[in-house]
Amino acid sequence: MGDITESFGSGVAFQYSAVASMFLSSTIFYFFIAHLLPVDTVGSISLLYAIMNIMTTVFVFGLSFGIQHYFSYHLARKNNNTLLKLIKKTVLIGLVLTILAFLSIYYASPYIAILFFHSINYELSIKIIGIAIANSVMVNILASILLGLNQYKRYSLIYVFFYTFLYFFPLSLLFLYGKSIYLIAGIAIINTVGTLIFSLYVYKIYKRLTHEDTNYERESYKKIIYYSIPLFFSSIMGTSATYLDRIVVSYFINLSYLGIYNFALIIASAAAILIAPISNLLIPKLSSFFSLDNKIAFRASIRILLNIVSLIYIPAALGIAALSKPLLYFFAGSVYEVAYIPLMIIMFVTALFIGSTVLSPGISSIRKTNIFVISSGLSLLANLILSVILIPRFSIIGAGISYSSMNVINFIILYHYARKFDVVNYDKNRIIKIWISSLIMFSFVFTLQGYLPYSLLNIFIWIMAGLLIYIAEIKVFKLISIDEMDYALSIIPDKFGFLKYIMKNLAFHDKKIKNDKLFRFFK
Repeated sequence: MGDITESFGSGVAFQYSAVASMFLSSTIFYFFIAHLLPVDTVGSISLLYAIMNIMTTVFVFGLSFGIQHYFSYHLARKNNNTLLKLIKKTVLIGLVLTILAFLSIYYASPYIAILFFHSINYELSIKIIGIAIANSVMVNILASILLGLNQYKRYSLIYVFFYTFLYFFPLSLLFLYGKSIYLIAGIAIINTVGTLIFSLYVYKIYKRLTHEDTNYERESYKKIIYYSIPLFFSSIMGTSATYLDRIVVSYFINLSYLGIYNFALIIASAAAILIAPISNLLIPKLSSFFSLDNKIAFRASIRILLNIVSLIYIPAALGIAALSKPLLYFFAGSVYEVAYIPLMIIMFVTALFIGSTVLSPGISSIRKTNIFVISSGLSLLANLILSVILIPRFSIIGAGISYSSMNVINFIILYHYARKFDVVNYDKNRIIKIWISSLIMFSFVFTLQGYLPYSLLNIFIWIMAGLLIYIAEIKVFKLISIDEMDYALSIIPDKFGFLKYIMKNLAFHDKKIKNDKLFRFFK
């Protein structure tokens, strides 16, 4: 079984490369379409992406969560025969859901075109994106199998390829033919290729499992479905809530304002790439601790990851907020600059409640998934009410407030239940010090950018100034312990020895944490 699994630290390292590739590719993609296409066309493309993500979530049926949890559970117990049966059933169910997804979008396309795009001319684009949705469903299910089997490296390498070509191939078709419909076709083609690649890797793992020593533990697929159903509803509501403000902007205002607002959200996602790999890989790791009844490692993992996520995300979010106006001006153009206020609102609110990215997989791993129905349902309701009230009156500023409300509601619900089930493990003093340090950095960068003209060189200078200030604060305020730094260093290649040496000297020894209880998590 050792050949099948991969270390968590290695998995995070590869996940960083995958997520960085996704963000870089999407940023270049939107940079070009913002400069090549009219604002309303940019808005239509962002709306098609919103529809694709929502419909993919609907037809995945929440199974990605159940697959990751139960596959990791049986992997830890070395139940290979059980895993083989689960893989067969999962692929079959995935095929059925894929077909249903395509047929549903195909026949609903004229109604979607009239309702949200205000023109029947978009019907063909919606039908083509239906192909992308169908394949995205299968990609999600197959990727969850790889994650459930702890195939972090393979998962990440595929996604580096997948997300790179997901944006560059459609963009190349746009350059070649000059029409946005070819860009949409490119998205459908790459999602189809992604399905084929993930299928190949799952098949290879399946064949390898058949040749290993094995145990068998009967597992009804109904358990996976029952586990997934609450997450199905919560993921639908959560994804819908994420994109609801964009849909309302399109419905009440127009596609041009949606294009402007969507670019603010793209920049807002920059900070998320720094922590997404950690949260993506938490469910399999914490599920393993749960299956082995290792409460010490479970709680220690939660505490350390809350500290690391806060240490990374909060200053990054506040740095983006400080530079929101020049970033929008330089990367998209002057017409997009008006989105800087909603961007600042979003960055501050997400920074305040970023702990939910750790609490959520923590709750999932102890099988209390019904909680997500409550949290996502209330988040959706908050976004819906505020969107309908604020967007017609305050345009994209109202959209920024509506979008941010989801983070507030979601965190409140998750924190309440995390305390109830003894999942939460906050180091409050450390989080407060991180916030103070980040606010100092924000104030300096926000003031500095008012004295120089907008340019790529000056943006680089402002970023470096903020980074140096924050690095100094890490040492002065003792923001990271040696144990947490060991985790960070474990995902940095040895060839960056000088960087690792500097980082090591920024850490402090925390006597409250016993190293021997954490090494299993870090290694």
